[in-house]
Amino acid sequence: MKVCSIILSAGKGSRMLSSTPKPLHTISGKTMLQWVIDANQSAGIKKSIIVVPQEFDKFDIKNKNVIKTIQKKPLGTGDAVRKGASLLDNFEGAVLICFADTPFITPKTLKKIVNSLNNDNDLVLTGFRKFDKNKYGKIIFDKNKNPCEIIEYKDNKRNKVDSIFCNGGIMGIHSSCLTHLNKIRKNSLSGEFYLTDIVKILSKENKNISFIEIDEEEIIGINNQLDLSIAEGISQNLIRNKAMMNGVKLIDPNSTFINYDTKFGKDIIIQPNVVFGNNVVIDSFVEIKSFSYIEECKIKKGSIIGPFARIRGGTIIGESSKIGNFVEIKKSNISNEVKINHLSYIGDTEIGSSTNIGAGTITCNYDGKKKNKTRIGKDSFVGSNSTIIAPIKIGDNVTMGAGSVFNKSIPNNNLSIGRAYQINKKYKKN
Repeated sequence: MKVCSIILSAGKGSRMLSSTPKPLHTISGKTMLQWVIDANQSAGIKKSIIVVPQEFDKFDIKNKNVIKTIQKKPLGTGDAVRKGASLLDNFEGAVLICFADTPFITPKTLKKIVNSLNNDNDLVLTGFRKFDKNKYGKIIFDKNKNPCEIIEYKDNKRNKVDSIFCNGGIMGIHSSCLTHLNKIRKNSLSGEFYLTDIVKILSKENKNISFIEIDEEEIIGINNQLDLSIAEGISQNLIRNKAMMNGVKLIDPNSTFINYDTKFGKDIIIQPNVVFGNNVVIDSFVEIKSFSYIEECKIKKGSIIGPFARIRGGTIIGESSKIGNFVEIKKSNISNEVKINHLSYIGDTEIGSSTNIGAGTITCNYDGKKKNKTRIGKDSFVGSNSTIIAPIKIGDNVTMGAGSVFNKSIPNNNLSIGRAYQINKKYKKN
């Protein structure tokens, strides 16, 4: 059976109080929408249709397997699915319906929905049991224990239906039943078309409807910044736990932020209050000390970073190197056994192996128009408080005097001093 999905993202997300479209808010560095797309693709679903509101018509989706369509007026989930289904005229198979603001749906659950549709079911619902009072829609079962209706929370306040089974929202429908979406009527209270009404419509026509029980955490919805912070906490706990089970030592897990795509080796120590941004690779036997910010870089085996270090995009730190406190490195290639221990900025720079960079060293890489490269050879020593003006090439086994300004290349095996001599004069008496 062919499978595709419709991902609903047509709500305005006004409760987020943000100019960023709700599906593009990130959880552990990945947008909510991408979490859902990734789950679909991991479940083997090759084609997805995302329904967005009119104000997001320039919503850019960089995925050839995802098609965008616009719901011009926010008329509810039923209308949004109809809009997505209009692109499936010649499609025969299973259609999964997901939500861009429920990012934790798993490939395992999506596969269960597909399998259920393969077993001659026309509609598959997901849900969970919850005994406490809540604002979820309720799933009603008939005498044969088959789902026959979903009553939304707003309507349930009037009808006072008692059911512990809460609607998970995610569902699957066979393409042959998509035409029944046109039978959904506008809700008299909200003026919207509820997708959940399809359950009662298909039940009355004796269609086969099944139910899959899932964890509530899978369908946690994101409606405001508080919900987003809760989701962030859930995601971070999952990522941290996976890292620790794979041999990463987190001294204080709750104070460590790990991006969804961070890759760790073995025997790594992460001290408290460390942040990992996008695209970070940490090899084995590395230690990251407290209050360091690491993004878009690779740190090789045995290196020590921090405390209070910032490693920025395009940087490679070689094996057994030491990057100390208040050091910022950007777009640089640092070779093995290099020491940059204190208070330095290294940008657009290549540094050879076993070179020492003294405290307070700055590479001046920007001339007001473009970035320029600094190249420092191996086995060299850069004295404290040095200012290195790029473009410049410094050879191997070079010693550079402290407190100097360097703007000319230095050959191998040279001592270079770029400062005036100190002169002491006695004060003249008046």
